[in-house]
Amino acid sequence: MPRPPKSPALRVVFDTNVVVSAAFWKGSPFQCLAAWAERKYEAVISPQILAEYHETMDELRADYPAITPVEWVAALGDAAELVFPSHRATGATIDPDDEKILEAALAAEADCIISGDKKHLLALKTYEGIRILSPADFLRRV
Repeated sequence: MPRPPKSPALRVVFDTNVVVSAAFWKGSPFQCLAAWAERKYEAVISPQILAEYHETMDELRADYPAITPVEWVAALGDAAELVFPSHRATGATIDPDDEKILEAALAAEADCIISGDKKHLLALKTYEGIRILSPADFLRRV
């Protein structure tokens, strides 16, 4: 059965480090999420990614009690497209925790992954034709 045509909107998957950075601090991660909130592109998540967002946010709330974070995780949970990956990315990166990001991007037929992970995800540059960009590089391209 042929696949339906892809949506013309740019589709992205945010690595956890981008979302939590946007929540607690400003800079290019915040600008990426703000552009999503302005509907300049579509964000895609999976249940595994959303769970990791929540877990990491809880840890940072405990570490930085004086900061009131922007509720990007709740916004993404409410408005991002939810995908359920069926293909595994086992061994695609040396950090198994990053596989969920790759799997969601593949399931969503995403255009890119936005990450601040220089050692693992950004080092790949692409995965199955999906670009992996830092927040600053992504902002320069959109």
